[in-house]
Amino acid sequence: MSKKVLCIELGAVYTRIVEMDYQAKKGKVYKCVEIDTPHEAVFDGCIADNATDALATTIRNALVQNKIRTKRVVFTIFSSRIINREVIIPGVKPSQIKSVVKANISEYFPIELADYKVGSVLLETFSEGENEGKHRVLVAAAEKEIIAAYEKLADALGFELVDVDYSGNSLYQASKLMTEGDDAIMVLKGEEESAVVSIMRNSTLVLQRSIPYTVGSFDTPQERRDLIESVVNSLLRVSDFYLSRNEGVKIGQIYVTGELSREHIDIERISELTQFYGTAFDVVRAVTMGGKAQHAPINIFTTAIGAGIASIGLANEKELEKHETNYAASSALMVVFAIVAIAAMVAAAVVPYELAMTEKSELERKQQLYAPAKEVYDQYMGMATLYDMVQYGNALTEHSNDGILDFLAELEEKMPRDVEITNFTSDDEACVMTMRVADKETAAGVINNLRAFNSVADVVVENINEELLDDGESRGSAQAQTQPEAEEQGGGQDADEDNEEADGEQEESSAVINNANTVCYFSVSCYYYQKTLTEPTAEAPAATTAAE
Repeated sequence: MSKKVLCIELGAVYTRIVEMDYQAKKGKVYKCVEIDTPHEAVFDGCIADNATDALATTIRNALVQNKIRTKRVVFTIFSSRIINREVIIPGVKPSQIKSVVKANISEYFPIELADYKVGSVLLETFSEGENEGKHRVLVAAAEKEIIAAYEKLADALGFELVDVDYSGNSLYQASKLMTEGDDAIMVLKGEEESAVVSIMRNSTLVLQRSIPYTVGSFDTPQERRDLIESVVNSLLRVSDFYLSRNEGVKIGQIYVTGELSREHIDIERISELTQFYGTAFDVVRAVTMGGKAQHAPINIFTTAIGAGIASIGLANEKELEKHETNYAASSALMVVFAIVAIAAMVAAAVVPYELAMTEKSELERKQQLYAPAKEVYDQYMGMATLYDMVQYGNALTEHSNDGILDFLAELEEKMPRDVEITNFTSDDEACVMTMRVADKETAAGVINNLRAFNSVADVVVENINEELLDDGESRGSAQAQTQPEAEEQGGGQDADEDNEEADGEQEESSAVINNANTVCYFSVSCYYYQKTLTEPTAEAPAATTAAE
């Protein structure tokens, strides 16, 4: 039977505590508690100097008030100072994965192993393709001083420290069973200082990115809206990156956790800006909720629950050392086996000395015989290299911008009449356009049309803004444009008729926008196809031998 643990996530503003079964097949959550973090005690997931006692007192008081007696703890850290990446390793036994990762850590990160704690978790084992049988592993590395601060806090509480988890893994463990069918899902965890977005498909983490905040805060409604728009812009770039490399896959919905999920209006705003169905993360399918936890807001405690499902092992050294011993013994046996195999191959490769000398003489004779042909070959190779250099020089004069006429022709042919381009710039790599359309539905259609262009390789949407349309200004503008033309024609009857026809055409062409209450502006970058050029290298002719 699995033992209970306290899974604790320390945030800059709030501390979340979950009492649950640890690493159980179908664990149970017993209690969920959220308390205020002491002022300036935690920053970017790191415990401040001299803040241990204040944190310990605050946590201890909360446990007493909620009648929680569990003395084993797992911390999960949400911090930009923890580095992580996915790696492919050979198909070793699951118990040896951590040892293999530790042995090759210098290949994954530019760090000194002595200064870091390393943890890992198996994401998937490939069943086909060139990596068949190999493992895809999430590896995280945290500075030892960060982990030491959490170890010190556990001692101050009088608790047994079971493990320290990385929040990216905690989020994955809590949400991996939320995928259904072939659609991918996004899980966005937004807190006071930064956010992280994960994309999962078929219960497997396929992409995870951190999103640092550059603008806004949670202090006022307007600042909150600005922050959400900044997060959404980064989130859309992540989704565009994933979808552009996975044709035929779509994102079914986005789950929101953490501080960004506390207000329902924030989730609606995220859903509106992304055009993905958004909802709060309200269930963790890997666990059951006990009586005193059934009414807890799961979207606030998602990460803490995930740490109890399967932690990454940043502080779990005993199990790693046990498997290191087994791995070292296996390595020694492999070395002995290799020495024996090499000795056998050397013995089998020995040939009589006379046979080798005869073969050497025959090769020298053939070298003299083929010397004239080699001279002709060297001349041919020189001309071929010269031709390649000329071709390469000609290719250097070509630019992606040379094909802008093809792009403009395609733009004129395929864009709807009610699309107005207000700004256009282009260079050798891409063109950037600001467009004005009636609404976001039209904007979506325009973006889909651009992505189907034959003249561009990729399309990235920078931002979409919706503004109120001033009908009076639009009608006044149309009249101001037609009046001078009528005056130039002398004011005669024919001029009046022409002027009336022009007014009709002007009113008809702007009707689509003037009849709407809003207008939508958005910027889009269209990247041209880039030709990869490789400079040819001349092969040096072989040196003349003494025999020649």
